[in-house]
Amino acid sequence: MVVDTRRSGPTAFQGMSRAEHIEFYFRQHWIRLLWPFSRLCLACTVIAGGAWFVTAGIPDASMRRLGILALLLIFLALQASFLVRFYRHFLYVIIVTDRKIHRIKKTFLAIDDHQSIDLWSLQDINKSQRGIIQNLFGFGTLTLEAQESILKIHFVPKITKHYESILRLQGRGQRPIPQQAPA
Repeated sequence: MVVDTRRSGPTAFQGMSRAEHIEFYFRQHWIRLLWPFSRLCLACTVIAGGAWFVTAGIPDASMRRLGILALLLIFLALQASFLVRFYRHFLYVIIVTDRKIHRIKKTFLAIDDHQSIDLWSLQDINKSQRGIIQNLFGFGTLTLEAQESILKIHFVPKITKHYESILRLQGRGQRPIPQQAPA
């Protein structure tokens, strides 16, 4: 999902300077959620089969209730684990401004990670698509190399479009953000 924010009002986020303007942002490719969703569907099918077996095969009512309760707890744990993965997908955002590339990872409680690389300090930008699946669905990995750091962004959707956009922004020759004198 790519959103062009040039038409919308002023948007700011933690770590953005006043001189920056958001060019676009994106999240990881939806295929990142395919395996957790498949695992959830398979587990729900197994739990439904287990519930049918418990209700039809156990004559004792108290044992039946205990079996259904155990299956319910397993079902709720599986749903919660998928929900955590789903929220993690939406709280991992890459924001490209006219001066920097920001990678923001958040979770509700544990992680609040923000990495930025200045476009003018980038020495090398590489895109890689390995395998049939990545080429078929159009996603891959962007590797941004700056003076002393490397930022890898995995599962980039529409990787060719984003790669070319970042090269275009870098080609504009943006200058470093001037430091303001202390008042």
